[in-house]
Amino acid sequence: MEKILDCFIDYIQKHKKLEFKIDEIAIDNSLVERGILKIENNMISISDYAAISKCILEKHRFKLDFKISGSFEKTVEFLDIIKQDYNSNVYIFNYHLIEKENWRYLVKESFDNYNCTFSEYLKSVDIEKKPEGIYQFIHAYSDLLPDLSLSADEIVDNFLLMVEMTKSNAEYNIDLGNIITGVKNKCKLDYETGLRILNTSLTLEKKNDYLTSAAVTGLYESKSAEFYYSTLEKLLNQNSNCNSILLGLSHVSVITDDDCTLFIEIINRYKQDELVRISILSLLFSILRSNHKSYHQFCFLEIGTMTVDEKAAYFILHNICFINSYNREKSEVVNQLVCQKYFTIDKYIQPISQIFWYIKDIESFKTVILAIIQICPFKNFMRKFQSFLHSVDKVELDTFLIELLTDNSAGKRFTGMDIFHELSLQKPYVFSVDILLLPTIIQYKLWVTLTGDFNQPNERLTALMPLIDAKSDLIRESFICKLEVISEDYGGHVTDVLESSLDSSNLAHNAVLSRIKNYICDFYDQNTSFKNTLNEFNPYQTHSKLINKYNDFFHKHMRETIDQGAKKDSLLSLLGTNTVQLSKGGGWRLAPDKEITQLSSFGSSFTMPRTYFIHPNQFDMEKGMIILNDWKDQEFADIIKIIENEQH
Repeated sequence: MEKILDCFIDYIQKHKKLEFKIDEIAIDNSLVERGILKIENNMISISDYAAISKCILEKHRFKLDFKISGSFEKTVEFLDIIKQDYNSNVYIFNYHLIEKENWRYLVKESFDNYNCTFSEYLKSVDIEKKPEGIYQFIHAYSDLLPDLSLSADEIVDNFLLMVEMTKSNAEYNIDLGNIITGVKNKCKLDYETGLRILNTSLTLEKKNDYLTSAAVTGLYESKSAEFYYSTLEKLLNQNSNCNSILLGLSHVSVITDDDCTLFIEIINRYKQDELVRISILSLLFSILRSNHKSYHQFCFLEIGTMTVDEKAAYFILHNICFINSYNREKSEVVNQLVCQKYFTIDKYIQPISQIFWYIKDIESFKTVILAIIQICPFKNFMRKFQSFLHSVDKVELDTFLIELLTDNSAGKRFTGMDIFHELSLQKPYVFSVDILLLPTIIQYKLWVTLTGDFNQPNERLTALMPLIDAKSDLIRESFICKLEVISEDYGGHVTDVLESSLDSSNLAHNAVLSRIKNYICDFYDQNTSFKNTLNEFNPYQTHSKLINKYNDFFHKHMRETIDQGAKKDSLLSLLGTNTVQLSKGGGWRLAPDKEITQLSSFGSSFTMPRTYFIHPNQFDMEKGMIILNDWKDQEFADIIKIIENEQH
């Protein structure tokens, strides 16, 4: 078997890869039968990386005449040589799995045969210039720690050194997590050593909460309530390291019904103490993650009461994301947080939106959005919910959207338009529900809202095109009249929408299109064409300062953006740090021996309403009044009477 493995290892090293097509290599069937290799989808790959790793190490030991000693630094050098042999010129896919086993094997052998404690190696590492292999060592050491008969002091010393090496501002520190897990598993497997680690952590001059909480977690997983009543209760009564102890309890992987009862006793005892609030919340979330549902409502109620503390807000929003089910309860907690005085859109909308990466429930979304509108109306924040908007049932979303767009509250209509805008970014949005089946007054309010705070014709009008076929004469005629008014500002842009949306074979549709075109011709002939011959009445002349100022600002901003991009590792930096030769015919090349690349251009534009250039301030004021003013039922009294008369 050793010879067969040797041949396979030689083949790997020669071809610099770990997977082969079935017709690339002839393998001995015994390697497959023993589970060392596997054949899937006509590919041969490694199944048992530990066996391959052992063979690679033995071959290199013989080749380099290397012997493991008490100096782990030399072992690390040996591992670096092996890595260079395999990964020096080309990246080998999945080689990291072999490297991981190499480290595990040599860490275990160094301890078993030479009682290596690894302290000297860790102390020799320069924190400012950490070697690449240090993280592989940390991973291997942490995995093997439960099986290494190190003393409590040696474990603590190594722990503190490795924590210092893995300091990071990242939200998720995987390396630190491995270290903590290693100590936890050691304490769980070896209770007496675990107690000594805990006691040592409590007597350190510079306390380390990671160490204490890891020891508490492992010891509690070992002996549960027995450990609590024999050791932890006394420490808590002394107010000694309460935060790290409670956090350790909250990280217990599997909790029983009795554990829940004990944890709730602790929660009730300490829930008023602001100094341990995060730890208490962590305990509450640990119960929520358990299968003991009878305690879950208690947890949600307690979490809700703690939203008054701004220091707990981010912790609550982050952790509530990962609670399965309970959409109603989770949205109620978010609503309680939104109602606090400290709540602002800028600080909290991002973590709230992340909750809806996991909740795909329109009712929960609805209650949270309505709560935010109540506290912070007239704020654009729906961009943060893009993922949710495009992943829920379209009919349910449109039903809620139409409710917002037709509500008397200006704040709700504003948020409805914000949602509509986000849905229209890629292409003009079309409702999934048939808006002709809506109550007639709702149809009327819908077009009033979407044409009140008007944007680009293509964005808003496409969704309203079905109203041209409305059964109500009032809705149909009022909407067409509105199209005429809009065409005064946007001219042919309105007819473009009509032509792309209406059925050219429908006589009624053609009549509407002709009517709008005729209206545009008449209006511009009477109001604009003759004025443009006089500079004093031509907006491009009277507002030239505004237009020129905008152009100057735009070009300045574009230059600054290009300058910033040129300083980064990008195409702009490539162009900015090399001489570019422009060639005849409008092309460019990076070097004399390179091919000529044709120049291309790109641009963007947006349409502004004609009336804006006539009275900009008046335009802004009028639109602002439309956006910010609530509606009153009596404003629609005459419309409702007409609708009722139509229906009789």
